[in-house]
Amino acid sequence: MSLNTKLEISLKIFFRLFSPRQAKVYRTALILLICATSAFAQKPEIKKDDRPAQAMFEDANGYLGRRYQEFNKKNLPYDPKVEAQVKQEQKDLALKNASILEARELKGDDRYFLGLLYHLAGNADLALTAMQRFLKDTPDGDKAQAARTVVVLYSTKKNKVEDAIAAVDDYTKHQPQNAEDRYKLEFFVADAFLRAKDYVKTAEHAAKMVVAAKLFATTNKSEVSKRDDMLTKSGLLLSDAYDKSGKKELAIATLEDLRRTALALPSGMLYKIATLRMEMISPEADFRKILEGPENVSASSLPPEIIGTQWIDQTPIKLSELRGQVVLLDFWAPWCGPCRYTFPKLTLWHQSYKDKGLVILGLTKYFGHDDERNLTPGEELVYLREFKKRNRLPYGFVVADGDGNTFNYGAFSIPMSFLIDRRGVVRFISAGADPEEIAALGRMIKKLVEEPAETKSDGQ
Repeated sequence: MSLNTKLEISLKIFFRLFSPRQAKVYRTALILLICATSAFAQKPEIKKDDRPAQAMFEDANGYLGRRYQEFNKKNLPYDPKVEAQVKQEQKDLALKNASILEARELKGDDRYFLGLLYHLAGNADLALTAMQRFLKDTPDGDKAQAARTVVVLYSTKKNKVEDAIAAVDDYTKHQPQNAEDRYKLEFFVADAFLRAKDYVKTAEHAAKMVVAAKLFATTNKSEVSKRDDMLTKSGLLLSDAYDKSGKKELAIATLEDLRRTALALPSGMLYKIATLRMEMISPEADFRKILEGPENVSASSLPPEIIGTQWIDQTPIKLSELRGQVVLLDFWAPWCGPCRYTFPKLTLWHQSYKDKGLVILGLTKYFGHDDERNLTPGEELVYLREFKKRNRLPYGFVVADGDGNTFNYGAFSIPMSFLIDRRGVVRFISAGADPEEIAALGRMIKKLVEEPAETKSDGQ
C-alpha cells in the first residue's frame, strides 16, 4: 500500500469522528493549510550577497559613472535635480552595501572597504570608527595611509584636531608616503586651526603644506596645473596666517620665496599671484626690486625648451643654444589689446640692446581666427606674417600649434614675458601691460645685458 493511500484512509477515519458540518470545516482548513505550505515551499530563496568587500565598494563607487554613461547613451540633457537624485542613490547604495558587510565577520581589509563605503555614504561617525579599527590591526601599507587621510578629514570636521594631528604623525612614521597626500593631511589640519582663528598653529601646518607642495613640484613636473594650485594655496595660506598673527615680515618673506620658486619652475601665473598678494600686504614697497640680484635666483633649474612649428623671421633655435645671451620670451596674441600696447617698447629694446646680446622671441600659437573670421593654420600663418610687417616688429615670432609653451611656463594670461639671463636662468617675469610693469621689465633688461657673461670654467 502506497503512502498516499495510507494517508487517504487515515483522513477518512479522522473525518468520521466529527459531524458532517464539522468535518466540512476541518476539511476546508486542511486544504488551505496544504495550499499555503505548498506556496511557501515554492517561493524562490533570496540569494545571499557574498561579494568581497572590495567589490561591494567598487560597485557603489562606480555607480555615478554607470548612470552617467546611461544618460549619455540616451543623449539626455543635464538636469541638476537628476544629478542630485543619482548622488543620493549612490549614497543609499553605499549604505546598503555597508550594512551587508557589517553583518559579516570582517577579516583582513574588509573594515577598510567598510570605512570607504561609509565615507561614500557621507556618514562621518561610522567612517571614522571603521578606519580607526582597521588601523589598529593594519598600521602599514597603501590602505593604512589612505585610511589615515579619512581619519584626519573627519577628525578635523568633528573638531577632534588632536586626533587628526596624531594621525598625521602616524602617517609620517609609515610607508608609503607621497607629497600630495601629505599636502592634503596638513591642509585639513591647517584649515581647522584657521576656522578656529588660531593663526600660529595655522602657520605651523601651512608651512608643512609648502614643503609638500615643493616636493610635489619636483616629482610631478608634468602636472603643472595641480603643482601651481598646491604652491599657490599653501603659500597664500602661510603668508596670510603670518600676517594675521602680526608677523608681517614673515608674510612678505613667504611670498618672496614663492616668487623665487615661480622663477625656478618657471610659472608666470604663480609669480603674478604672489606679487599681487605682496602688494596687498605692503602697498608702499617696490617688490620688483627684491629679486634683481642673480644671487637671489637658483641657477640649478633651467627653463623648458620652447616649442614652435613655425618660425617667422627667426631661424629655429633652442634656448640652450642662446646661452651667453639675454633672452626675452614674450607671450602674446594678435587679438590681445594690452599685447599691442607693449609693441613699441619691445621694438625699442630690440633696437637698443640687440648688439649687446638681447634676443627677443614673440611666442604665440594658432588660435584659428583673426579679428573678423575663422582661419586655417595656413591662412593664420599668412596673417601673422602680415601682422608682423604691418606693426614693424623687428624680432622673431615662434608659432606653436598647441598649448605646450603656455603650460610649460604657466603663462595663462597675456601679455607675459620671461627674462632669461646669460646663464640661461629666468630672472624676471613681467605680467600685464601696466606702465610700471613695463618700466620694471625695461630696467631688468638693461641690468642683465650689462652683466658679464660667465666663462665655462665657472661651471657653465
